[in-house]
Amino acid sequence: MKKTIIKLSLLSLLLMLFCRNASAQSDIVKEYLHYGPFEVRTPLMIDTVDINKKKFDVKALMTESLPVAAYSGKGDVVKTDEEGTLIINPQKQGYAIGLLTFYLDAPVFCTPELTIKGLPDAAELYLNEKKENLKNGSAKLTLEPVRHELVIKYIAEPNKEYKVKATISDPKGLTPAATTNPSKRYSIYDAVNGRRIQSANISPDGKYYLVHYYDVLPTGKRTENIVLIDSKSNKQTTLKHTGLRWMPTTGKLFYVSESAQGLNLVTVDPSSLEEEVIAWGLPTKQFTISPTEDFIIFSKPDIGPAEKGEVKQVLDPSDRSRSWRNRSSLYRHNLLSGVTERLTFGNTSNSLQDISQDGRYLLFGSWHSDYSDTPFTCMTFCTLDMQTMKADTIVINDRDANRMLFSPDGKELLVLASANAFGGIGANVPEGRIINSYDKQLFLYNIADRKAKALTKDFDPSVKSFIWSDYDNLIYITAENEDRVSLYSINPIKEQITAIATTEDVVSSLSLSRATPELLYYGSGLSNTYRLYTINLKKKQEQLLDDVSAKTLKDVRFGEAGDWNFTSSEGDLIKGRYYLPADFDANKKYPMIVYYYGGTNPTTRRLEGHYSPHIFAGMGFVVYILQPSGTTGFGQEFSSRHVNAWGKRTADEIIEGTTKFCDEHSFVDRKKVGCVGASYGGFMTMYLQTVTDIFAAAISHAGISNISAYWGEGLSGHSYSAIASAGSYPWNAEWLYAGQSPLYNADKINTPLLLLHGTADTNVPVGQSYEMFVALKILKKDVALVVVEGENHGIMKYDNRIKWSNTMYAWFCKWLKDRPEWWESLYPEKELLER
Repeated sequence: MKKTIIKLSLLSLLLMLFCRNASAQSDIVKEYLHYGPFEVRTPLMIDTVDINKKKFDVKALMTESLPVAAYSGKGDVVKTDEEGTLIINPQKQGYAIGLLTFYLDAPVFCTPELTIKGLPDAAELYLNEKKENLKNGSAKLTLEPVRHELVIKYIAEPNKEYKVKATISDPKGLTPAATTNPSKRYSIYDAVNGRRIQSANISPDGKYYLVHYYDVLPTGKRTENIVLIDSKSNKQTTLKHTGLRWMPTTGKLFYVSESAQGLNLVTVDPSSLEEEVIAWGLPTKQFTISPTEDFIIFSKPDIGPAEKGEVKQVLDPSDRSRSWRNRSSLYRHNLLSGVTERLTFGNTSNSLQDISQDGRYLLFGSWHSDYSDTPFTCMTFCTLDMQTMKADTIVINDRDANRMLFSPDGKELLVLASANAFGGIGANVPEGRIINSYDKQLFLYNIADRKAKALTKDFDPSVKSFIWSDYDNLIYITAENEDRVSLYSINPIKEQITAIATTEDVVSSLSLSRATPELLYYGSGLSNTYRLYTINLKKKQEQLLDDVSAKTLKDVRFGEAGDWNFTSSEGDLIKGRYYLPADFDANKKYPMIVYYYGGTNPTTRRLEGHYSPHIFAGMGFVVYILQPSGTTGFGQEFSSRHVNAWGKRTADEIIEGTTKFCDEHSFVDRKKVGCVGASYGGFMTMYLQTVTDIFAAAISHAGISNISAYWGEGLSGHSYSAIASAGSYPWNAEWLYAGQSPLYNADKINTPLLLLHGTADTNVPVGQSYEMFVALKILKKDVALVVVEGENHGIMKYDNRIKWSNTMYAWFCKWLKDRPEWWESLYPEKELLER
């Protein structure tokens, strides 16, 4: 009996040793990109020591020549011998400097050790351009699951041969393979670094394009430049002023300069780049130039009464905003005479909407709070004849109009509003259904007869931006078209809407020439960032001007992405799409992440964003995105389902879609499915966990846990709820405010939940996450709360966004991949005394 036990124990020991050796994995670097070696000479030794009494050190040549950031990844591919040894032959005379580069594509978070033998005494190691501590030829690396660049910088002595051998090992068997192939999976660093387009505008005469770029460096530093492009020759000129804009009519550029005389208006001739000061003593840098170019309109705040001391009476729910008590008035400044005159005066704020083409009429709006009905804000729109100073009221106390502009002839107004505007003439929902006011429509208003007509009543997309063309008298718009943002033209006479074909799925901006049939736009798609195009509207021809995406993402490889829709049990077609890992294998099982809209807008097909699905896919997750009931861009009836729902139907569709996607795709590990959402999507994340256990992990950023607390506490809570909960209040709809609040059903949550929040969030206060965190702690559930100091509703600061993003990725790796190492590295366990 004892012999059997001894034999079994010995067998167990051998198995343990075998497993330990099997798990300990190493990889020898077999090839490098070698830049150099180049001869570097020591300086003329005028003295034996410098001003600090120090002797010259050859290592000083490391920092004074061949910067890693500029030359890493360059050079020829050199291979080692079979044993992994690379022979470096320096110069026969003088020292030599060189760079050896290779890449590590880490599939998971890992901390391998890099050992380098045979290096010169003067050698440095850089990981992603940051110097690492190389001690006795070894360095402990911390690798996130992205591609990493390693550079060995060396100074070789003359007439000396070096036999370099590099080995990477990890005790957990997570050693990433070394390669010289720069190909990489899409990551957070690709999403935040590199070049982007900030704005693009065509000159009024159509001869030039003005493109404002910005670049983000790996350090987080942002630089900007403006490029002028000749539309015929395509000649590009980088301009020295970043604040340049087009004059409305003449085709010249302008900017504001500062001098001893104050602020000056300076024009720039785009053909010669000659500058001319055309006005002195401007009252402000922020203004709108009249189409006649002889005056500017600007606003100036009248500072409201402030409370003395630290005790303050709150006068209005919006009085929590610092500027609410101030009121903005409109002013005109004559550029020829230098005279400034006040145009409006009163107890309401006025905002400029438009200026007529002849420069005579001003269109402006005044707003005030009114809690007698939703949505609690009223707008009055007026035209002002600046010759007679007489005003004509167009719309009084309208709760639905948002934006207006003049037609080219000044006889009509184009109005952006909800379908409720003008007595609901644009409404297209079943009887008794409340309209979702975030679904935007266009109306045409005749100034003479005071009649309005709905232009987009039967048009499902939700309007985002609009321009009325002087050239062809057509209206050009961008609109949420399901999960796209598409381009359309509207004939205001025929009331006919025509789609304009674009290469990009998401049109981000559009600009029109006044003298030619040309439109300038930039946009992005499922697997590309910005590209810049022109469209000849007469010939219906599109031309690519600048493929920024190709430069920014030149080494990135994406997985497959496509559409996947399903028919719900209610008979609705719920549209969505999927993203697969870059190295997808249909025979493997993958964890999956589900994402859905926040607020009420669709999750568009643009590549970039705070929750880019391709980043998750790059880490080995399948991603499923769906557009459930309540989303704008699918028609008024579909978006109206958002009102007074707060989880109902939407949650059912998310659960049903997730289940069906898993049923139809055997490569999804249905036991490892997570979900993530932000704002209203963060609410959906919490709510979902109260009604289902199909998710193995969940993340809520800036989510709403207690609807009634958000309604009163959030700076936007009452105004958002006026639309999302129209007519419903805590005193008349307990079923909604309590019944649909995740907090009141926290005991039903079994899913590990990560709560993320900015401490300065004015939209959804951080208390919403604190409430759920306290509840789940008391209930002894798996919950974590991570707050970002000073950040508002979105996480914007470079370093904060990187760590906030990595926090999400690490949470999903912990619970969906059984890889807690990254999370433990970010948030190591802290031993605190219990009180």
